[in-house]
Amino acid sequence: MEETLFYETLAKSKAEKEIIGIWQYGDDNGFLSVYVIDFNEHLVLFQHYSRFGKNDGIITLQIAGIQGIDVKDDYAKAMECLVEYSSILEKEPEFRPQLNSTEEWQSDLIKQLAKNSETLVSLEINGGYFSGYVKKATDMDFEMNCVGKMGEDEGNVIYRIEDVTEFRLHDWDDRKKDLLFKWRKASL
Repeated sequence: MEETLFYETLAKSKAEKEIIGIWQYGDDNGFLSVYVIDFNEHLVLFQHYSRFGKNDGIITLQIAGIQGIDVKDDYAKAMECLVEYSSILEKEPEFRPQLNSTEEWQSDLIKQLAKNSETLVSLEINGGYFSGYVKKATDMDFEMNCVGKMGEDEGNVIYRIEDVTEFRLHDWDDRKKDLLFKWRKASL
């Protein structure tokens, strides 16, 4: 087998169980987060992980079908965190909001979240979804520390409570964002 950066990367992933991203020719569905179990001149055997860091089976690909390999990029580092702490994602946080029967239901829920400011929430606001931690709330508006899809701190934004139409708490995507946000802030 000819020594190339390609094969060197596969060998390192195998030896260190390092997560890499695999791009395939003609695959518009993105890429695979994997580490190499074994490979030869023509085939590679991967341990695949879901976007939540869960073991998602074994994949065999022809090496000729691999277009590119992402190594040590931000996504691969985040995936390594998700794999290492995947058991944390299974635990649903304890916070449970209390509903009331008034017209101020949005304000009431936002204030509950402000009191539990370590709870990540996704809110539908004017047709778009925004995730983050509610930090402060008044009867009319609130401040949220917004969090990106891979746990990036997107800063604080103030929204009007009347624009909130839906609340989502503790789903897999929110738990992933919460875990990665804490990892990025080195508080895991």
